[in-house]
Amino acid sequence: MLRSGDLMADLQSGSLAVVLTPVHRLRLETMVQLAVRLQTVAQEPIAFGSEEVRLTCSVGFCHADRSPTAQGDSMIDAAQIAADEALRNGPGAIRAFSNDMARRKANFDGLRNGLEEAFRMGAIEAHFQPQICVETGLISGVEALARWQHPVRGSLLPGDFLAAIESSGLGARLNQTMMTHALGALKSWDHAGYRIPSVSVNFSAAELRDPLLPERLKWDLDRFDLTPDRLTIEILETVAADTRSDIIASNIAAIAAMGCGIDLDDFGTGNASLITIRRFAVRRLKIDRSFVRALDQDVSQHRMVAGLLSLSSQLGLQTVAEGVETAGERAALARLGCNHLQGFLLCRPMPFDEASDWIAQQGAGAAPASGATASAAPDKRAG
Repeated sequence: MLRSGDLMADLQSGSLAVVLTPVHRLRLETMVQLAVRLQTVAQEPIAFGSEEVRLTCSVGFCHADRSPTAQGDSMIDAAQIAADEALRNGPGAIRAFSNDMARRKANFDGLRNGLEEAFRMGAIEAHFQPQICVETGLISGVEALARWQHPVRGSLLPGDFLAAIESSGLGARLNQTMMTHALGALKSWDHAGYRIPSVSVNFSAAELRDPLLPERLKWDLDRFDLTPDRLTIEILETVAADTRSDIIASNIAAIAAMGCGIDLDDFGTGNASLITIRRFAVRRLKIDRSFVRALDQDVSQHRMVAGLLSLSSQLGLQTVAEGVETAGERAALARLGCNHLQGFLLCRPMPFDEASDWIAQQGAGAAPASGATASAAPDKRAG
């Protein structure tokens, strides 16, 4: 589809670069149309043996008028920034370069460059948010959530740095750090006499594709002398709904067979079928906070959550409502039969020491045993 005068080059980054010959009045809409045409060509099915392979193609572009400088390498760099942004928002996204995008790229690179030191210094750690049983009012579990205590930007949430971790190939290191902190905290609370039933750790699709994952979890549990039922694996509904990966399904089945709990996270936002829920031996459904918000005031929200909770009950599954922030939401969830609650109304995610104090104030489990201390810190090694 290229015209005479257009150029195409293979970049070291693995991208293809297309340089268009000058066009009179080349507007943004025209650039988008050209990007779509390029996608159409790149995404044509490819015969591969007896199979047909379909690719996706993300496109980033930079108009000469928007280039940081008038130099060709500057324009190519800007287009690459836009292409990287498209790839992160893909598959098949299209993005035009902007100065804001360049600033985000600089921030992203800064985070990525500081990750190794953050792990080495223990700046990436677990915060803990308890879950409360509606029927008893007791702690029914604790979710471990990643936080990066950045020296300049303060406490960063996972959404601020997970993309940088994934692009740096450090996902496995983050997961191991979270497992060490989570199981170490649980063991410390056991020693302090506070019986917390289980701790939940989030697993991404990439981590669930690790063929050695079940064995690694067994080793982690043995290392802390904990039984498998004390660990819950949280899996996004969008991951569970993706039936293309047999290794993910095999790993989840093996983890469930070990005796670990399986929670389907952000339930209601993906496309998990009833077959998927049964296939993965899901123990609990976590109702996404987008459904919980203003539940007591919005009739449609109320009906939606009532349907989800009714379905869960008929399937014999426990439910956890995420993002509970008001007394009205809490009361409505209790009336509808939700089993467990989690959210800022009850408490925010807390560092280990603060979580230990909060648990002690709730009187969770038995009183601390003689000689035990509730302030024992978990093993904070990053490896």
